[in-house]
Amino acid sequence: MTKTAPNRKRRIIVNNDFYNIFQVAPPVTDADVYAAVDKLAGTQVDTLALMIDSFNAGGEPMIHPDLARLYAHPDTDPCIHSLAEFRRAGKDPFGMLVKRAKKAGLEFLASIRMNDTHYKDHIYHPWMDAFYYDHLDDRVGEGGSRGGAEYDYRKTIVRDYYFDQIRKTVERYEVDGVELDMTRNCMFFPRGTDASGHTEECAPVMTEFIRRVRALLDEWGGKRKRRLVLSVVVPYSLYRCRLEGLDVPLWGRLGYLDMLCMSTPFLADFDRDIADARLKIPGVPVYAGCDRNVAFRMGGGRVVPLQTYRAMAMNYLAQGADGTYLYNVMSWTMNLERPMPESLKDMGGQGETDGAPLDYDRNLLQEVGDLSTLNHLDKLYLVSQGAGAPDKPLGALPVTVPAGGETTIRFSIGDDVLSAEQAGRLKRIELQTISSDCSDYNRYTVKLNGIDLSRQYAFMPYAKRPDTVLLFPEPGRKGILPEPDHVRRHPVRPIDLHRGINAVTIRSYGPALTITDIELAIRYR
Repeated sequence: MTKTAPNRKRRIIVNNDFYNIFQVAPPVTDADVYAAVDKLAGTQVDTLALMIDSFNAGGEPMIHPDLARLYAHPDTDPCIHSLAEFRRAGKDPFGMLVKRAKKAGLEFLASIRMNDTHYKDHIYHPWMDAFYYDHLDDRVGEGGSRGGAEYDYRKTIVRDYYFDQIRKTVERYEVDGVELDMTRNCMFFPRGTDASGHTEECAPVMTEFIRRVRALLDEWGGKRKRRLVLSVVVPYSLYRCRLEGLDVPLWGRLGYLDMLCMSTPFLADFDRDIADARLKIPGVPVYAGCDRNVAFRMGGGRVVPLQTYRAMAMNYLAQGADGTYLYNVMSWTMNLERPMPESLKDMGGQGETDGAPLDYDRNLLQEVGDLSTLNHLDKLYLVSQGAGAPDKPLGALPVTVPAGGETTIRFSIGDDVLSAEQAGRLKRIELQTISSDCSDYNRYTVKLNGIDLSRQYAFMPYAKRPDTVLLFPEPGRKGILPEPDHVRRHPVRPIDLHRGINAVTIRSYGPALTITDIELAIRYR
């Protein structure tokens, strides 16, 4: 067995949550299952991380599947019932996909969610296994909502529960390795107090757990004459992970990790420091996550536009990421030739609208894994949403611009627009700002890298009122759009936009105002 994993090219890693495979109209067929692999054929995807079937890895349901069906709501997600029927026919869908992936030449990782809280805000839910209800006192909080319903990893019985699922999966299936998914949900220890100490002091507990998993993989790798990969997916910066008791740099330095995927808890993030992560864990490949939601509200969210997926990937690959990590891109891996229950099309930010099918943008699987295929494709760069934090050094929105003052937000660009202009490939660049409380264009100005965009014109208004507030069509977008009067849009010269970090400065010439969105569109010929 080798001490380190061989250098493997992973252009795109796709995480599949397994259960979405069964979200088609029953009965589920073998072709529906195989679609999770077959849909990746001929794309840039080199690795499939498939969530384990927890009920097949030791989790015991509370009630018999036949009773669960009787109690199910008519519009409930059919996947658990369909999965039970599939198993009842003597089939093992996870095992089927392990073999299918091998045949297709894909690396296959068994993914385990290390503290998922789906449905833990219910007093009872049939998808929860018996272990959860038998160990309500082993949570970090009181429950009642998803936050605080996580298991407390200081408890031996909790660590053993997850370790046993990993062990049974590795023993049973010829996987290439294991993915520990910390994004669901990144809370493993109580918050603590100044008197007791805080969460970060629990780091030795999780480091010991990671050591134990590494030893298990080494044991089985020795039996199979190859190193089994240990991948960790984290939802925050390495700084924020450390505050949650996850000492990722040490895991890398001790040789436990073979790869690190920097994903998000749920919303797309455009402010990952890939270069810093590579310095902290030298020799460990780092992959940049692109999540599917810009904003999430049932019936009114915004899925990541096609051009923004490209922008995220271009930005992070240009910063040195070893590849792109795609999380929860369900619609790109499902057998949509078969009908999907109508009740599911509005769920989870899937993007089904009258204007486009669920998988209208699945061509991204052939684009976002390589700089060469992303070059000269249209992009839409966004500034991240959420509160500012030390691990978001560039900036986050919304932001308040003080009365008579100014605020600067930074964001990173992966495109070399000046080279594209010189090659005759650049068509147009536009920068757009949106204010929730200001519709007067004369009340504020916008600077890009110190250049006042409103002073580039002669005998023209300060900014253009757009006919549509969308810089590109967004078929998956739902809900109410901003009013055009609250949107100001400027053309940008290629000499003023830099590859790397750029600064946008908003200056108010009146009362304070709120900027909710900053977007940059790059269009190519």
